Amino acid sequence: MLRKRTPILLIAAALAVFAAVTSFYGTRALAAEPPVFTGLVEGVAVGGYDPVAYFTEGKPVKGSQDFTLQHEGAT
Repeated sequence: MLRKRTPILLIAAALAVFAAVTSFYGTRALAAEPPVFTGLVEGVAVGGYDPVAYFTEGKPVKGSQDFTLQHEGAT
């Protein structure tokens, strides 16, 4: 009976180890990254381009100062 349960126990143990390692290292890696990517221009998110244009125009389009949003210190 133990032989039938062994693969299940091994899979459960592997998943538990994977979850523990991922939660520990994953959290540390996320904390090292800045919360908002500002690229080359400090404080300007997505490089000053309109993120919607990538979907509507299919290409990058410079954003307008008339339509801005502040999020975590980035415009």
